Formats: sequence, C-alpha cells, structure tokens
Amino acid sequence: MTELPGSAARIARITLHPVLHVMGEAGAYGMARGLVSARGATIVEIETNTGVSGFGEAWGPPGFVAAYLDFVAADWRGARLVDHGALFHRLLARNYHFGHQNGLMALLSGIDMAVHDALGKEHGLPVHALIGGRARDSVPVYGSGGYFTADPALGLAAQLPRFRGFAACKIKIGRGVGSDVERVRLTRETLGPDMRIAVDANGNYGLDQVLASMRAIAPFGIDWYEEPLSPADEDGYRALMARRETPIATGEALYTAFAFDRLLAPRAIDIAQPDLALCGGLSQGRLIGQLCTLRHARLSPHVWGTGLGLAAAVHLVAAQPPYPAVAESEADPPWVEYDVADNPLRDELLREPLLPQAGMIPVPDAPGLGVEPDRAALERFRPR
Repeated sequence: MTELPGSAARIARITLHPVLHVMGEAGAYGMARGLVSARGATIVEIETNTGVSGFGEAWGPPGFVAAYLDFVAADWRGARLVDHGALFHRLLARNYHFGHQNGLMALLSGIDMAVHDALGKEHGLPVHALIGGRARDSVPVYGSGGYFTADPALGLAAQLPRFRGFAACKIKIGRGVGSDVERVRLTRETLGPDMRIAVDANGNYGLDQVLASMRAIAPFGIDWYEEPLSPADEDGYRALMARRETPIATGEALYTAFAFDRLLAPRAIDIAQPDLALCGGLSQGRLIGQLCTLRHARLSPHVWGTGLGLAAAVHLVAAQPPYPAVAESEADPPWVEYDVADNPLRDELLREPLLPQAGMIPVPDAPGLGVEPDRAALERFRPR
C-alpha cells in the first residue's frame, strides 16, 4: 500500500524536560484551597525519524508524569504520527484499571500536543488547520489573577492594575460570602463598570454556600462563576444549574471528554474549561469543543502552565466554529485564559512568546504550534 505524503513520519524518541519556577514561601499565591510556592510542568519532546521535533506540555509538578513514560514509551516509539488517535484510545482501553485522573493522562496530553506540533511541521500546516481549520484570526484573552497571597502587600489591591488593557478579568474567591463580596466590590470599584468580571472558587464550596455567594455578588455584574463545586459533585452541578443566577464554568480538573460529557449532556454547566495539558491534549480538547457545539455550551480553555499550553489553547479556540451565530455576528467569542502573574515558564521558555495585543492574541500561522522552546531556557528552568 502506498502511503500518503507525510504520513510515514514515525516517533523515534520521547524526551521529558521538567521545568520549575520557584516563588518561595514569601511569594506564594493561589486559590481558596491553598497557596503554592512554585510552578512547574513537563515539556514533552517528540523526535521523528524524519528529523522533526514536536513539543507539548504535560500538567503538574515536575516528576508528576515522569514515572509513566516507561509505562507507555514502547507503544509510542515507532508509531506513525497520523495514528495518534487510535493509539491514545487503545492505551485508555487497555489500562482502564488505572482510571483517567492521574499522571498518565497528563503525560498523554503532552504527547498528543507534541504530536500535533510535529504533524503540523511535517505537513507545513498550523495546528488549527489539523483540528478543523481557522474560524477566527485572533482570539480574546481575559486577565486571570486576583490571587490569595501569603504576603498581604501582594494581595488583590496590588494585583488589580495588571488587568489594565484587558476587556475581562477573573479573580479568586471562595473563602466565605463576606470575603467574596469584599473582593468583588474592590475589583468593580477599581476597574470600573466596563470591565467584565468572572470569579473562581476552585470548588471550595457546597451547594448552599455557592447559592449564597452567587446572590451576594450578583449586583456587581459577574460574567461567570468558575468551579463553584468540587469536580466530583456532578449531582450538585445539575442542581445548581436549575437555580443559578450566574453562568457556571468548570473543567480544569476534568480528564477526557467523557467527564465533560457527564456535565454537558444534562446541560449542567454553561462553559467548558478543558486544560489541554491535562484533559488529553488537543485531540480531546477538539472533542470537548464539539460537545460544546452539540450541547449549545461555550468553550473557554483553562491555561496556567507554560507558553506551549497557551499556544495550544489559542489554536483550539481558533478552530472552534461560532455556533449558533456566524462569525460576522458572534456576540461573545470563546475566551482563552491569560494569567497575569509573573510567569517565566510562559514568557521566557519560548523563543518568541505569544503576547496579548489589546486583549487579543493573533493566531499563529507557522507550522505546528507556531512557537518553539528555547533550549537554553529548558536547561535554565530544569529543577536542580
């Protein structure tokens, strides 16, 4: 059988590059559930037999995914790039005893992202052309921050100026209704009536607490309420949907499209937020986007890692077709998250990072993800 041009490329080697940025205990920041003093990820590099390297991002602290590489490396080594979807599902089916919510899925996410990058380079196509085509030339990004901090001097008031230049922002809440009101009021008073504001409780509430919080902050105008409940509380999401006063978003801690379908099929959420470095990569991200279309929900990828994850999210949103609207009259295009905290893993890891321009990121047209890690930076951020 004659192979199609470009289809013969096979995976020759998979290399993991752990990266870490340490803020220290004094500079720790985070969410209602707790603070972090370091940020990390694993960059997955795939080298093909044709000399092409593709890169992806696997979620989590360095070392989180490394133990799984030997477990699956033999399956991927020698596999054709174009067969990545079949191989992904074969691994899920064969290893069903281990479930989906673990470091294996983070590793597979990074591999999938790297495969798409390599495929794009092999064929001279940007990733968005491989997952449905470009539906928009640029994507809107919202400023994400407003963290809880270890140092009060670095708290919400000090962070709000970083949202200037964005049309929308998201802040952390979830430590009680009184605290929620105080934080949202400060944000609204500081940033003015035109700023679109979303809030994120990181699943730190139960149903009754969320409803009380929603009622209390609704007068300030809230675009969406993110992770109001634990990811495991599917019944709670269904009950909340019927009583919500604000659109509900969730998904950063959901693995694979199966988990999203359990919330999208009964229309228990308004906005799906897959993290492509965790949910299964661009392949699962594309499937989740299709579920959003089928269920008339919105898509807004979660991004909190490196510049590679940001680039993948931009390509995913670029390929998400507007529905039921047409492009010319799309009232509210899908948003991509852009963390406004200092993040050298995004800004210094790539040769040319993606930067917002007036709250928008132009969609890369170069082959693959359109960004490339700096080898020296990979070494500089390697944990010692």
